[in-house]
Amino acid sequence: MLFSLQKLPYGFVAALTGVMAFPLASKAAEAAAAENPVESAAAPAASTSEDSTPVTTAPAEGDDDPSNQEASSDSNNAASNQEASADQDQDDDGQAESCMVKTICSVKQKIRWMTPAWTPQECQRIANAVESSSKQHDLSPTLLLAIMINESDMNEKAFRLTLRGGKVYAKDGGLMAIRCVVNSKDHCVNGNVRGMAWKDLMDPVTNIEVGARELAYWRDGGGIASRTINRRDSQGHMQQITKNGPCHHQTHAWWAHYNHGPRYIEKGYPRHYPHRIAVLDHALATVLNMDAPELNHRITIHDPGKRERTVDRPIEKRFKKLYNEILSSGSCSALAYAN
Repeated sequence: MLFSLQKLPYGFVAALTGVMAFPLASKAAEAAAAENPVESAAAPAASTSEDSTPVTTAPAEGDDDPSNQEASSDSNNAASNQEASADQDQDDDGQAESCMVKTICSVKQKIRWMTPAWTPQECQRIANAVESSSKQHDLSPTLLLAIMINESDMNEKAFRLTLRGGKVYAKDGGLMAIRCVVNSKDHCVNGNVRGMAWKDLMDPVTNIEVGARELAYWRDGGGIASRTINRRDSQGHMQQITKNGPCHHQTHAWWAHYNHGPRYIEKGYPRHYPHRIAVLDHALATVLNMDAPELNHRITIHDPGKRERTVDRPIEKRFKKLYNEILSSGSCSALAYAN
């Protein structure tokens, strides 16, 4: 059987020999999406019920007490202010959600390669998933989007096969490039995806959630670092002993482990993976007018004799292009994410 080769995601930097990537069949997924349209997260608020409508009491007939009239006036003013505040909050939330959706659609259009653009409904679904998973795991939405852009070029159908002994050993795929070491039933047997079916993992919303969960895992102590200590043996001789412990990310950002695994790779091209993600994160935070507090810490290892890498200065050609494409996608008003 012949398959048309599809562009490998740039994020798969640890590619092995015997790797083939090809598009998944999408007709069934498209039919399912058409039958189950995604409801917009920016839907208008439900109508206020009679029970929840603010009620003010008019003074009794013939009651000329000024204090009662003043109390009634204060109650009316308070109710009006509450309604105005609620309407403003809804407007701000709507602006934020609309901004995220528009930015996702715009960036997807600029960076997609041999894949169709996303419809506004698809962009809304991705935005909802990013917002939900980032809140669930206390992550910046911009960091999730940055990794998505790097790992898959925002291609939800991208995947790669790794073969061993002529058999499929693992599949990496989806928006967040999740690795699934598969068994004979096409279920994952590794790490935080153990027990999941590959087809379920390729659902964009599930893929984003699993990616967020992986990120949180590495942030919260999943990394390992080795240190060498001097210790005397039973005969009093000094010996050097290597011990493993949690990685404290002193030379690199914690999301390096999303690509490297338990141990940070401090040499070669992979060493600056956290910086490549950081410049995309910074560009997205700029466009979306959002905070990205993770960028306020050490980003990547310093190369002796070279200028320090900063989040506003992409180095590699591909990331200069992506950085500028993100910035050219338009910007959101500061009001959209003020709250």
